Amino acid sequence: MTKGLTIGALARAAGVNVETIRFYERRGLLRRPPKPEEGYRKYPFEAVKQVRFIKGAQRLGFSLKEIAELLFLGREGEISCSEILNLAGRKIAQIELKILTLEVMKAALVELAESCPGTGNLALCPIWERMAHLEERKEVNNMAKRKVEVFTAGCPVCTDLVDLVKATACPDCEVTIYNLNQGQGVDEAKRYGVSAVPSVVVEGKLLECCKRAHPTEHDLKAAGIGKPL
Repeated sequence: MTKGLTIGALARAAGVNVETIRFYERRGLLRRPPKPEEGYRKYPFEAVKQVRFIKGAQRLGFSLKEIAELLFLGREGEISCSEILNLAGRKIAQIELKILTLEVMKAALVELAESCPGTGNLALCPIWERMAHLEERKEVNNMAKRKVEVFTAGCPVCTDLVDLVKATACPDCEVTIYNLNQGQGVDEAKRYGVSAVPSVVVEGKLLECCKRAHPTEHDLKAAGIGKPL
């Protein structure tokens, strides 16, 4: 008899329901075992940890697409602890932006609620009237920037890349230049795994091309530089 867990046993062990397991299978997050000639499909015991990982990552705000990428890189051994830290840093930044957005929305609603008497005709309701004229809050719009960091040594080749990044970037990109020879961005370079200059980091992730060659305009655009948010 094949050892393993039935779908029901897996769901109970992982603290989810059976439909969640099937949903993860449909999304490619969990491999569905083959159907034996007799009996039920059996999942390996390590599937419990995988399902718990998926559920835990969801609770931390990671999308299913991001989780699928993490699982793939983990299986292939192509992700390190520092890269996980970078992913967590990007997720923290996204959460902080969401919190700010909600705070601004709350402030706007409180302001509208305080101006409403709560009685009278709908046509005279200040909340109803002002909703049609609300503009996007600048403080939220200004927070939504794509973080681009360029690590250089102040050499001509580095200067050329800096010029290319600046020319490619759009108003939604926040570009920071570090000259490592002047002691700038040393801690950041270690955290991102920068081993050569010039290098470019976008949203906390070192561009793969920087590990083997200098980034091109195509590489920069592929990483989202120049693309409006």
